[in-house]
Amino acid sequence: MLSESKSGDEFQEKLEAKVDDTRLLGPTSFNIDAMVSLLRQENAVDICVIKIPEEHNYSDYFIVVSGISPRHLSAMAYYAIKVHKYMKKESEPHAKLEGRDTENWKCIDFGRMVLHLMLPETRELYELEKLWTLRSFDEQLRSIPADMPPEDFIYGLSDIK
Repeated sequence: MLSESKSGDEFQEKLEAKVDDTRLLGPTSFNIDAMVSLLRQENAVDICVIKIPEEHNYSDYFIVVSGISPRHLSAMAYYAIKVHKYMKKESEPHAKLEGRDTENWKCIDFGRMVLHLMLPETRELYELEKLWTLRSFDEQLRSIPADMPPEDFIYGLSDIK
């Protein structure tokens, strides 16, 4: 039992040292640069940052990352919340964590940023990057007038006439 509390104390000291390093070396407020640095430091896989269009009042950035295990996802999530709590300004909202009890997905709403942490299989299933980045391509496709292919292209058109 004594060894467990000692290792727990060592873990807490290391975590506080990491937070202090982030504070000294990083930006003075919790922004997208601090978030990406934090995710890189925590060995997040395939970091994808998406700038949300201004017409959406939802958030400024949407971040999707993968982790290698459920434990890795939880560790990244709780570390991000701890650093946010330490670096945020008083006027900024508190972080909201969704998926606390799930193993394959966690979402944290930091106000101006939304972070999705997923296992690779879950990320492949939901394809959130496509949802937020292909929207502009869908609008471009809608604006292209529908053309009828040439008559010789359509098989059996002469039979219909």
